[in-house]
Parts: sequence; structure tokens; C-alpha cells
Amino acid sequence: DVQRAMRLIRAKNKEWGIDPNRLGVIGFSAGGHLAARLSTSYTVPAYAPVDAADLMSCRPDFTILIYPAYLGDETYHLPDGMAVAADTPSAFIVQTQDDRAYVNSSIAYALALKAQHVPVELHLFPDGGHGFGLRPSDKPVSHWPELCERWLKTRVVFP
Repeated sequence: DVQRAMRLIRAKNKEWGIDPNRLGVIGFSAGGHLAARLSTSYTVPAYAPVDAADLMSCRPDFTILIYPAYLGDETYHLPDGMAVAADTPSAFIVQTQDDRAYVNSSIAYALALKAQHVPVELHLFPDGGHGFGLRPSDKPVSHWPELCERWLKTRVVFP
């Protein structure tokens, strides 16, 4: 579905007033896993083409991962079938250390990007747990949207 969505957005970019060269993907938790999968597997079709939109690229131009799940283990290795390459989109990642189940996911993905010289910005906060989303709190992690906005402005919108 995410491959199809990216292709449809690119196919309808003029109608919808969207720059097809500044199209990214964002995912939280399991959605972060899906966003990372799209960013690393966009050359592998997940379905048979159904129309002209499927001739468009489904590669995101950037990736935003917020406490992504299921991306790494205690050895910081990515799951089988997920390979970061030099053309993998740059990423902005937010994670908390006390999200014990998934902190290694963010670190593993960031390390894989670094190894391929793909720009990555990883914000690792000491606390905030899993599922903090966009809710304001007294934790520094709740300021991640401003950090992401700055990253988008400097790396994506006005590179």
C-alpha cells in the first residue's frame, strides 16, 4: 500500500500541487518500520502494476522515523531483507533510551545509514518512553517536531 500511495501522489502531483521531488515518508513505531522498509526496498515491487501511476518511482526523497520498531536487535543489525544502500533516502530519527524494546531499532538504522554515507540525524533522548507522539510534555523529547522542522528546512525544503 505504501508503494502504491507514493506512486499515486507522484502521478497526481500537478493536480494536487505537490513537488514530486520533495516527497517523504514518516512513520511512528510499526509505521516507522514500514517507512524504513519503503526507503530500503523501493526497487522491489510489492504488487503487479495496475495503471500508469505504477510507472512512477515509489522512492521517498527523505524519511522520518519516530521510535521505529522491529529494525534492530541487541547487535544493531537490521532485519533480513532490509539493506541500506548509498541511494537510501536521508533520515531524521527520534528515539528515547528508555524505550527499551525499540531503542536498538533507531541505532541500527542510523548506523546502517552512516556506513553507507547517507545523511542521518539521530536524536536520542534519555526518557520519554514509547508512543510519545506529538503530545507536549515536560520531557525534552516533546520538542522533536521543532528539530524535525529545522531538519526539513535545511536538508529537504531549502538544501
